[in-house]
Formats: sequence, structure tokens, C-alpha cells
Amino acid sequence: MLEIRFINRVREFEVLRNFCSRYRYIPLYIFGPEGCGKTRLLKEFVKRFNRLLDRDSIAIYIDALERDSIDKALLTSQPVKLAENILTSIIEKFTGFSIGRILAEHISTILEKIIGWKLKDKYILVVIDDVVKAIGPNEIERYVRWLQGLMEKLYDEYKPKTINFIATTSEGASLNLVSRHRHASPTLLWNLDKNSFEEMFHELNPPNSIKFEDIWILLGGNPGKLVELAEKYEWNTENMKKAYTSRVKNVVEEIISKDLDNLLEEAVKDVTVFDKTFNREINKLKEILVETNLLILKDWTTLTGSEIPVQREIGIGGRYAWQIPMYRDLIINALKELKI
Repeated sequence: MLEIRFINRVREFEVLRNFCSRYRYIPLYIFGPEGCGKTRLLKEFVKRFNRLLDRDSIAIYIDALERDSIDKALLTSQPVKLAENILTSIIEKFTGFSIGRILAEHISTILEKIIGWKLKDKYILVVIDDVVKAIGPNEIERYVRWLQGLMEKLYDEYKPKTINFIATTSEGASLNLVSRHRHASPTLLWNLDKNSFEEMFHELNPPNSIKFEDIWILLGGNPGKLVELAEKYEWNTENMKKAYTSRVKNVVEEIISKDLDNLLEEAVKDVTVFDKTFNREINKLKEILVETNLLILKDWTTLTGSEIPVQREIGIGGRYAWQIPMYRDLIINALKELKI
């Protein structure tokens, strides 16, 4: 996928640098809308870790969803010759699992044997990206407890200056399972603000016929979806909408089958309906929309500690927001089609 210049996450970098400057006892779990930039932010932070903390620091990024390539699954903050025979021997024991997942389950081996650096008096960071998707919902609670225990064990045994873990998680049921534990600290990463999104928009060299305001109303600051529009759909917004229509229509069919379509019609007109109405029906509707990644609960502490303001024009309410505004349009179209 196209990778453009990293744009305006200065505050997030400062927060992450500060987070890693001390031993925090509890891993940080970052979540946010699909395509909000979690992966890019964490990869860039790992790449710059030694400049931001200390020249002898050690940061490791693990892509838990990577199936085949060790090089793609593992990124380090400084060049290092990996002991591939150790990696291979670990991976061969677990046929049927992705390479990324195996590495995510063997963090201590990576730190102790594969990397080969002495850990004492070092700033250590391990990032595990998409681990919740990789291990599945039935294993989340076990992994959350294990990860916190491992961090504590490594800190006690190897005496690093600091050691911290950051993981990314999905929303919905997965986030609920993570957040119920004292072993985890969830925080929200949001889309780009309008100015940063416009900067990224122009960086991608859109055709003159494509107007920024139209894309802002369509995607609401989501950097991943913007790259997708530019690269996969070559700025054809109608083709992008068509590609998402089936997914959205399936969700709307389920909602109609549960007699929640009237509430859904209200919600697409004004997302703040979710802030004002409290009953079993609205809770069920929210549950369906959150589980299918159309809606997100934004009533969490953000990574930077800043508030996400209400912006009805792009579907952001007080506590809930459409993950991207385009979903509202697709829901409206699906309701019209399915309720004829």
C-alpha cells in the first residue's frame, strides 16, 4: 500500500515518549476507528525510539497478523542481526498459526535470545499490533493477564531502566474484554483533524475535479480510508461506496429484522440520538453497529487527553460517532432499498 510522508502526530509522539520514559506496570492498549493510523503511528515511533529516548534503547514492533514473513512481522528500532535459527525453531513448533501471532506469544524469547542485547539499564518497548484479531476473542483475557505478568517478570529479572508494552485492540466485544481487566489500560486514538487531513489530501495529489470538502464529509479525517480512496479506487468515490455497500446492507438487514430500523433512521439523521435515548432497543442498535465497526464509542480517554468535539456534519456526537461519515450515506441508501 502507498506510504506517504508521516503527517502531524506530534502530540501523540510526545505522549508516547513520556509514557515510555518510566516503567508503567500496566500495558497500554490503543484502539480507534478502522484506518485511524494506529499501525503507522506505532511503526514510526519504533523507528524513532532511539532518537526520542536514548541511543541504546530497544524497541520492537510485532505485526501479529503477518502470516508468512519474519521480516514483515518484526521491526526493531536499530539494525540487528536476528538469530534466524532460533526464530525458525520456534515457528516450526506451531504450524497453523501466523508468524506474527507466534512472535506475539514469545516476546521473552525475542528479547532474551533473538535480539541478543543486554537489557539492563535500557529503555525497552515492545509493540504488539493487532494481537486481539490474531489470537481471537476466546484468548483475549488470557493474553491480557499474561502480557502484564511478562512485563513485570522481565522488569524484575533483567533490570532495564524501563520496560513497557503497547498493544492495539479492536472495538466492541474485544475492547470490553480488555477494559474489564486491571492488567490493561485502554486509550483512544482518533482520526486526523481537518487541517492535517487536508495536508494529507494534497500530499496524495488528487485530480482537480476532487474537492477536499467533499472528501472531508465522506471520510471525516480517516487517513487509512483516504489512502484507500486514492490508491485502490483511484479517487472514484462512487466505486468506493459500491465496494462497501454489501457490508453495510447486511448490517441494515439484521437491524430491520430486529425491528430497529426506525431508530436507525433517526440515528443517521443525528448521531446524538445515541446520547439522548436510553432503552433496550437503542442499546441493541448500538451493540450491532459497534460490533460491525460502523459506530464507535468515543467516550474514552484519548491518547493525547484531548476532547473529540461534536461535529454533526461528519457524524461525531457526544459519546458515539460513525467510524466514517460515508457509512451514514450507505445506511440511508440501504434503508430506502430494503424497506420498499
